[in-house]
Amino acid sequence: MVDAALFTPELRAELAALEQPHPSFLVSLLTREEPAIQAFRDQINTWWEHVPSLARTGLASRLTHLENEVFFQAFAELAVHEIMRYHDIGVVEHAEEAGGWMKVASSDGGHEFGLGVVAYLPEVQMRGSNTVFRHLIRELNRIHHHYLFSVYLKKWLPYDFDPRPIKRALQVWLDSLDDGSWHGKYAEYRDQNIHLEFSILDKLNQDATSLVRFRISPLQTPDVLGKVRDCIESLLERAEKDAPPDLPLVATVFCNETWSLPDTFLQDYLYGKPDYSFNWTTHGGRVEQLKSYQQDTSKYGVFSEERLSRLSAVVLADKEWARDKVVFTLRVLHNPWAERPLPRDCLGEFAQFCTIGTEGDTAHLAWDNIKRIRFRLP
Repeated sequence: MVDAALFTPELRAELAALEQPHPSFLVSLLTREEPAIQAFRDQINTWWEHVPSLARTGLASRLTHLENEVFFQAFAELAVHEIMRYHDIGVVEHAEEAGGWMKVASSDGGHEFGLGVVAYLPEVQMRGSNTVFRHLIRELNRIHHHYLFSVYLKKWLPYDFDPRPIKRALQVWLDSLDDGSWHGKYAEYRDQNIHLEFSILDKLNQDATSLVRFRISPLQTPDVLGKVRDCIESLLERAEKDAPPDLPLVATVFCNETWSLPDTFLQDYLYGKPDYSFNWTTHGGRVEQLKSYQQDTSKYGVFSEERLSRLSAVVLADKEWARDKVVFTLRVLHNPWAERPLPRDCLGEFAQFCTIGTEGDTAHLAWDNIKRIRFRLP
């Protein structure tokens, strides 16, 4: 029998005795006494009360686990359960194991679908990488020349990086622009561990230092999208074992911080490049967008892969802090080539990028209910 209270006084006292600060999310949640943390703790306890007794046993042990990966997976499942409940979407069958599939039903009981949840904890880029990059920029700014240039770091530099060879190579390149042995405004420095691009921006009337006009660090979007793909794949593997049969399947990837994914990058990754894209502004000033895709011409999109046809939609959810309150963001991205399409009204309360019409092999997709992308729970 599982105690009705999730975070007992005994547990809080035990965690408070640990050495502080502690890297565990759970320790931070149960030992800090800021008003916002107290309110969030009470909120989680309220969500817990909404979980049926039979579904609590395995979840309770994971929600009181010191390992962040274990705790946050359980938190993601609890949060999604509460989000669905609050929007009148009931859980018919709970997942038996962490990261498993549950069966849910819309409020009218007319639609059932499988819902899987997997947590994603972003890998925080260590400060050392930025420190090394700044060291490189300082070294390049010591070059005495008359060309202003930009630096694009394509991947993070190794910690034992020596900037002097790059400084010498860049000096040679700048000189070659003057003697005519190099044509063009772009250059690349690349070896097994280093990948840098340089671009000439302007030419000065006399030599100077501090010539780096702007710098760009590695774009993290491709890495994040790759992690999303890994999460989807893990849910699909589990689907072979415990997903409800003959139902649309929705894979939810729940992030511990705001998804830094521009819509265009995300849509191109999931759907491929559209055949057509239309943008317009309504009389009320609302910006609308419609994109048209064909599976045959969308060969680089994740959804166009035949093995993903079993997946009806992907949900990207996250939690963030806004004015000392937890705010959730949730986007539903429908698979237009799914074996079992997810009816739009199954998740009608949420922002959805979904099929609004078809013409032959062409699917037209647009955002629905986009203003509902962020919300709070009581």
